[in-house]
Amino acid sequence: MTDPFDKHLPPAAVPYARQLWQQYKFRFVVSRPRRTRLGDFRALPDGSLHITVNADLNPYAFLLTYVHEVAHAAVHRHTQTLKRRARPKPHGPLWQQTFANLMAPLLTEAVYPPAILEPLRDYMRRPAASSYAHPALMQALREADQRPTGQTQLRDIPEGQAFIFAKKTFVRGTFRRTRIVCKEVESGRSYTILAHALVEIDRI
Repeated sequence: MTDPFDKHLPPAAVPYARQLWQQYKFRFVVSRPRRTRLGDFRALPDGSLHITVNADLNPYAFLLTYVHEVAHAAVHRHTQTLKRRARPKPHGPLWQQTFANLMAPLLTEAVYPPAILEPLRDYMRRPAASSYAHPALMQALREADQRPTGQTQLRDIPEGQAFIFAKKTFVRGTFRRTRIVCKEVESGRSYTILAHALVEIDRI
């Protein structure tokens, strides 16, 4: 059976990732791709902890997502030891500091290529709930993907261009921070789609 750490992570990060798994004692599952999340953390009523990460992420995005979720597990374990079990905010200061501490040993060129490492270090100064909040990091991670032939990032096509996303046809609109307002052709409804989403240009 293939080891998920060996299969999905940069080789230099495998021992550390395995160490975190042993330290925080969670069930780890590589999940089928999900549109709404890259990974998640759950604490079940029986006390067990579960972490999932999407299988389609490149090794660098997979590692970042994995440690993001481990940080939630670490915060949960910490709060369980307190007499007052005040619930910290999911992505508040305690999680941010924990995430930064867990990522610190990985912020080297032995793990991340320089093109990703520079924006990643900047992001880790104050990590957000999603790496999508840091466009330069998201761009660097996207460039490490092996893109399917014929796909491009939504941000790279001109306004007014029709494109296909999630098997539906849209027309690209204007930027709104990290997303782009797009109109679905069939329904006429407007949606905001991540600027880094991979889409296929409609050539009809």
